[in-house]
Amino acid sequence: MTWLNLALVAIIASLSLVFLFSGRPRIWARLRFVAILCFEVGGVLLLTLFLVTLAYLATAPGSIEPSSQPVVTTVLHAAGNTLLLVSVATAWGTLTGLGGAFWFTLNKRRSAAIAPIAGLIWVLPTFLLAIGVQELQAQIYNFTALNVTGGYAEVTPGQVFWAAVVLGIRPGAYVFRQARVALAEEARQDYVRTANAKGLPWRDVARRHIFKPALPILITSWLISFRLMIGSLPLVEFFFAYPGLGNLFLQSCGIGSSQGMNPDQAIAAVVIATALFFILEAAANVFQQLVDPRLREARADPEAAS
Repeated sequence: MTWLNLALVAIIASLSLVFLFSGRPRIWARLRFVAILCFEVGGVLLLTLFLVTLAYLATAPGSIEPSSQPVVTTVLHAAGNTLLLVSVATAWGTLTGLGGAFWFTLNKRRSAAIAPIAGLIWVLPTFLLAIGVQELQAQIYNFTALNVTGGYAEVTPGQVFWAAVVLGIRPGAYVFRQARVALAEEARQDYVRTANAKGLPWRDVARRHIFKPALPILITSWLISFRLMIGSLPLVEFFFAYPGLGNLFLQSCGIGSSQGMNPDQAIAAVVIATALFFILEAAANVFQQLVDPRLREARADPEAAS
């Protein structure tokens, strides 16, 4: 009942914020993210509790594994590992995706040769990419007798590197494609033509009149790519036996593990992963408002937005 109580408290807190402050636009503009976060965490917690309970009822009593160590300690340790993996994957995916799109725009290069490759990476399932990377590891070992896997079921630089490559490659391809479209659209605007006509250096034009106006759209694309990353997290961690939240959730459900089901760990892993994502989403929305005053005014004045 503890998880149910937490879910109800989160939903009640969200509804209370709505009823108390939704009629005050200035205050609501600052509290709406908290209300959305509480509601979404409560909803995800209820759904996860429902699904895990169904799995629990369908499982033989002897296969239910009691917690041998505190759930909080286990989940927080896995959360730290996942945070490291996601940070590395996000950094390299953003660098290759947004960085590549910025580079093509700054240098007035066409991405005709790169776009099909990005499209191919985007449509490939994550498990095929994981299998491809593991096959590459095997071929490197066959030709050089060098083990580059980084170990098994542990956090090492090599393990983080390979798992981050698979986790960040599809989001990076998605960000590149969306950023190229957004930047190309901004480059066709009249104010860009005017700046060019004045003889301003192209790099200054790109930074001031293309990159900055496109930032809200680029942040949205990046956030969508992060959703893709979180969705692929359990699969990637399972393939590489990485001891993170995704792998802990699967093992707690009795998947790929000789241990039995551990409902408390499964629910806690989902809750922590969901909370991390929603906090990042709220931070990205706040950053969007900082770089685009129009969004900030629309949030603070609903009548003007309508």
